Amino acid sequence: MKMKITSILTAILLATAAFLLAQALSPNKRADLSASPSQPRSDDVGKSAPETCDPQTIAKAVKGYTCVVKTKRGSVAWRVEAVISTESRTFRVVKDLKSGLYVSDDMGKHSHESAKKENLCQSPDYSNQRGNLTSVTWRLPSGYPRSLNGKNGFPNQDSDFVILEDDGIRQVVSGVASKYFISSSEAGKISDYMSYGFDGEFGGIDAGCNGNGMASLRCVAQ
Repeated sequence: MKMKITSILTAILLATAAFLLAQALSPNKRADLSASPSQPRSDDVGKSAPETCDPQTIAKAVKGYTCVVKTKRGSVAWRVEAVISTESRTFRVVKDLKSGLYVSDDMGKHSHESAKKENLCQSPDYSNQRGNLTSVTWRLPSGYPRSLNGKNGFPNQDSDFVILEDDGIRQVVSGVASKYFISSSEAGKISDYMSYGFDGEFGGIDAGCNGNGMASLRCVAQ
């Protein structure tokens, strides 16, 4: 009797082992053991997710660092495109990955007139501020208000500074909030000596860049 029970238990154990082995080796089971393309493994989660942009972090970031700004129109990614170190300081060029606009480092204070006449955005004296990037064409950023799109001789499209403001430039570049930036857009209808500029504190476009040399210069490229 004992031998019969033992034989039955042995048969049950063998059948159970065979079933478990078949389950382990089945294609569906093997598929479950690896993550699908749409469901990455837990140890991969977060590795490629960009951080939220912070100007102080970007001011120390290496080339290729990418972060995201949350704007009213959705998330916009920014990337550090170039880092140039000199004895006096380090320069960084950033890129708005949504619009494709490159933004140079600060090139100091200039008047609207000198920035245009001397073509400072192409000057070799500021190649470090432009990250020594020669594969793109640098220019003085346009900066007329959106309300003037298609008016007063301006193109029927947003200006560079309007685009950069929409995409979160002030959350990317350090020191912007305390400065006013030159644009290429002249406000001739208001005054022969004035041009529009970007207000880094409030993000607006104002006709207050009157050529007194107190506005900062950052160039753009695309």
